[in-house]
This record gives sequence, structure tokens and C-alpha cells, in this order.
Amino acid sequence: MFGTIARMRVKKGMERRLDELSKKFESRHVDGWMSTNIYRAKDDPGEYWISVVFRDESSYKKNADDPVQGQWFRDLMSLLESEPEWHDGEVVHTAHTH
Repeated sequence: MFGTIARMRVKKGMERRLDELSKKFESRHVDGWMSTNIYRAKDDPGEYWISVVFRDESSYKKNADDPVQGQWFRDLMSLLESEPEWHDGEVVHTAHTH
């Protein structure tokens, strides 16, 4: 598995739009996409972290190069104060409760 974690600052009043935009991505049924988690910082409600996991690095890169994803990213940037801080990498462990 491969994915990214991003730290970002959401403009005040844009929190609902972030949720809507996330659901728009999920509704696309992107090949290889496995999960998304979005966190809001407890001590700073304007700071968010997003983690996105794909089946493999190839699926991740294919999505990143997709023009539809490019538009999604431009829509995301309109909600943010600045460019997110990205951290891409291989997922080496995951656990779930069922």
C-alpha cells in the first residue's frame, strides 16, 4: 500500500466544503483508492491532517496525474490558506477493528 499524509490549514468557514469535496472524491470510485481519514487538530481547529491510502504506488501516481484529480486539487486549494505540507510513503502497517 502507498499513500500520503498532508497537513493543511482550512480557511475559516470552509470546513463544510472540505467535507463535501472529500465526498466528491470518494464518489468517483478511483481505481486503487482504499481509504481516507481527515483529522481536525484538537488545539487548533483550523489545522487539519488528511491521510489517503492506495493499493500501490502506481495507483497513487495514476490518480495524481489524472486531470480530474487536478481539478479536485484546485478546488481543495480554494478552501485552504496555503499549499498543504505533503508526506508520501509506503504503508508498512495498518490495523482495523471489525
